[in-house]
Amino acid sequence: MDFFGAKCFNNSKKKRGGKRKVIVLVLLILVVGGLIYEKIGEFMDSNRFQPVGRLIEINGHKMHIYGEGIADNTPTVVFTSGWKTPSPYVDYYPLQKEISKYTRAIVYERPGYGWSEVASGERDIDTITRELHELFNKAGEKGPYILVGHSFGANEVLRFAQLYSDEVAGVMLIDGSNPDYTVTQKRPSKYFLKYGTVKSTMFNNIINALNNLGITRILFKTTGIYSSKLTSYKNDLSLAPNELKELDEAMIIKTLNNKNHLQELRMDASKLVESKDIGDISLKVITSSYYNDSKFTRNIQKGLLRWSTKSEQIIVDDSQHYVHWFKPEVINAEIIEMIHGE
Repeated sequence: MDFFGAKCFNNSKKKRGGKRKVIVLVLLILVVGGLIYEKIGEFMDSNRFQPVGRLIEINGHKMHIYGEGIADNTPTVVFTSGWKTPSPYVDYYPLQKEISKYTRAIVYERPGYGWSEVASGERDIDTITRELHELFNKAGEKGPYILVGHSFGANEVLRFAQLYSDEVAGVMLIDGSNPDYTVTQKRPSKYFLKYGTVKSTMFNNIINALNNLGITRILFKTTGIYSSKLTSYKNDLSLAPNELKELDEAMIIKTLNNKNHLQELRMDASKLVESKDIGDISLKVITSSYYNDSKFTRNIQKGLLRWSTKSEQIIVDDSQHYVHWFKPEVINAEIIEMIHGE
């Protein structure tokens, strides 16, 4: 190669190297800018959406509890949420606002949900249940309780009924998780494939990156995709006022895939199964038509009846997994029956 050719080659190499540096610099600016944008958004959300109830320190972290209504010689109704439900307060709006007319109605948020802080350290079902009991005591709430658990929440209300049976007047499971089935399933790894499968782990890691870089927030704000496309499983939150829809959107960005959610994904049900059942405590199994239409989930739901000697199943037509957003009137009627001891 002659001098002129070598000089051109070096200039071309320098230009390519310069372009790469510019690309890297632009990407770095975008990443840092996204991280800052997301933190500012979270700060603004925290100021805009203040806790409606009380934040009480339990076991080194603050937990949110909100109650309405008065228990006048009637059981207090407690609502516990399903896995990764961003705002239990919003989620139980169609039930709490009605049940509070008849008795004390409480929504509490597990660590990593809603306004509750993310808890440190390892956690299991007994940790969750004992923290709930301590929360009741510190908040001054009194039993007996009717415990309403949706999906994963079935685990903690069943365990609560096992550990504190003298404080429980009844249990209701809404498309509840069945410990007899859960205990047979392999749980995801703590370190590798922490979301279960390769596909699920890759998908959730991508979602986490989008969240951390503020891209999820930008998409939600500019396209309205959350309220228009991503809430169909809750009947488009059609029963909630706009401010609660906005709160739910803010909470899904805040809480999605946090440490406590992953711990719950790995949690087994061995302690529940080893303790057998909840005896003669009244149990209502609410099953969506969505679950009942599949033989697999239908049998899982039917299996929940063995958890009490006083059990009853109610199948709710035209409903999906979040039954209380499709047919709240059916669930409210069943809870009112339990309040009156019927």
